[in-house]
Amino acid sequence: MTSKERLLITMKGGVADHVPVSPDISVMVPDRLDGRPFYDIHLDGREHFGWTSATHGEVYVKAVQYFGCDGFYMYGGLKQIKPDSRPEFESRISDAPQGKLVRRICHTPLGDLTEEELFFADEPPWVGVKPLKELATDFKKLKLMMGESGWKWEPAYRDKEVIGDYGVYMGMVPVFQDWFFRNRQGGFEQMFVDYMMEPALVEEIHEFWMEWALANVRAMISAEADVIMLGGSSASLSVSSPKLFRQFELPFIQKASVICREAGIVSHLHVCGRSNELVEIVAEESDLASIEPLEEPPSGNVNLKEIKRRFGKTMCLKGNINTTHFMLHATPEQIEEKCKRLIDDAGEGGGFILSTGDQCGRDTPEANLFKMVEVATTYGKY
Repeated sequence: MTSKERLLITMKGGVADHVPVSPDISVMVPDRLDGRPFYDIHLDGREHFGWTSATHGEVYVKAVQYFGCDGFYMYGGLKQIKPDSRPEFESRISDAPQGKLVRRICHTPLGDLTEEELFFADEPPWVGVKPLKELATDFKKLKLMMGESGWKWEPAYRDKEVIGDYGVYMGMVPVFQDWFFRNRQGGFEQMFVDYMMEPALVEEIHEFWMEWALANVRAMISAEADVIMLGGSSASLSVSSPKLFRQFELPFIQKASVICREAGIVSHLHVCGRSNELVEIVAEESDLASIEPLEEPPSGNVNLKEIKRRFGKTMCLKGNINTTHFMLHATPEQIEEKCKRLIDDAGEGGGFILSTGDQCGRDTPEANLFKMVEVATTYGKY
């Protein structure tokens, strides 16, 4: 059975040859293994379609092959087809003490949008200056750049062969608070001020975003992504609340998961940090097929055994070994014990992917990742 087959069977609630194993190595581990400065990987000069570079997607797949795990490829995307008259961001790269600074500017008829992103040698990049500064004014500019309706994307992905059968190709759409956080200067604190002080404007922005996001979901399904991933880190209850989740995220998850179900495509939600209450909401009030990373304390609040008992027949569960301390400092023997316990807790009957919490740190011992794969492929056999 290939990794792609194993993951798809499991994410649809079935039983594969063994428990799939897909630790969230994401950015830092693959880039460290590659050996180049991270900014060389991410600023590769090639055309980008997803949230990171084409080169990083290739580096990720090499890491999947190296560890022998099942890949979650979320680095591509569909190129949006825009009219020639629509303004675009233009980029300029300069050296900075920490690495490389990318300044972007978009000239719109209503004025400029600007952003800055810092790329490091040994850490993931960070956006320090974001487009939406004066919210009402800059949102009008953003709509001119994004287009207000009639969005179109190319009919096919250009990089599906990169992951091939080593894993699933995931079309990724951000949930609202992820998208807003990425674009709003001031981050979470300013977002919450906006919610209180500008509720009508925020709702207008939310409605615009949801039309765009659902159009993107439909386009990615048409292009035959294996899985539609709804990216929801900023919806985490570590920073947000169940009330805001219901207001901003649940309507989209409900609509997107129905679209996916009707198309026979897996819908998969990423919401890290504290998420226990959100699992219950989406399990009972949407058609969502799969969820990750179900983080355990202290970074999260999910008891995987209990979640399996309550919702294991409703959704595929992916998680949930702590990355901020345990994966970094545990011995391979401790990793083995933990993985066996998780398989005992959640592996019965399929529908479980052995994984970690949100992104393994750069210095995670390779022996610990190899041990996860070993346990899944031996102890996790069905």
